[in-house]
Amino acid sequence: MELIRQSRSATDLCKYFLAYACRFGATNLLAGQIPPLGSSRREQVSHVLLEAWPEEWSLRYFSNGYLYHDPTIRLVCRDNSPFLWKEISQLCVTDNFGSRVMMEAAEFRLRDGLTIALRTLEGKIVGFSVAGERLELEAGQAQALQLLAAYALGHAIVLVDGERPRDHVHLSSRQRDVLHWAAEGLTTDQIADRLTISKNTADTHLRAVRERLGAANTIHAVAEAFRLGLLS
Repeated sequence: MELIRQSRSATDLCKYFLAYACRFGATNLLAGQIPPLGSSRREQVSHVLLEAWPEEWSLRYFSNGYLYHDPTIRLVCRDNSPFLWKEISQLCVTDNFGSRVMMEAAEFRLRDGLTIALRTLEGKIVGFSVAGERLELEAGQAQALQLLAAYALGHAIVLVDGERPRDHVHLSSRQRDVLHWAAEGLTTDQIADRLTISKNTADTHLRAVRERLGAANTIHAVAEAFRLGLLS
């Protein structure tokens, strides 16, 4: 995360992200906002924020309008939890075009992947995919990649638009405690037990943290807190 924070270009950011993700078999990544339906090829490409994708595949993908037939994008638009590409095979059974997109991606050594649906602070949907010949993720590792992806997205937006003015975020000591344990991977029940508070109280603190950080979910809140120096 520190290397990503120090990145001064999208190229460096991709390099540092993949230096971590390669341990799971990831060799490529692509992240971008989902453009409105019917956008031109140029508009679609302009929504890409991070790209370490096979150049020939990107050219074919956007030139042929695959974006609106890609089953991973369809699931991202539904705000799905992170999913492995192997988990969407059933979705492709009834969608010949979607199946074609995934098979053609495999021609470029993008056979296995993980796609994460994220949101910007303005609520725009972002698809963040890492892929390779074969991904091997154990329990909890997809969540680690989701946290890193949210952090990388925040920094990528800063690289493009600059740091956006925002009021200083103040968190109470209890909110910081709850956020700290969320960053350690504890569930709401576990946080409540650790802090000797009710589950409802822990959930209330987490919701307040998400609101103050403008985050769509707890992992996004943790990533923003790291980026803003509220966690170390």
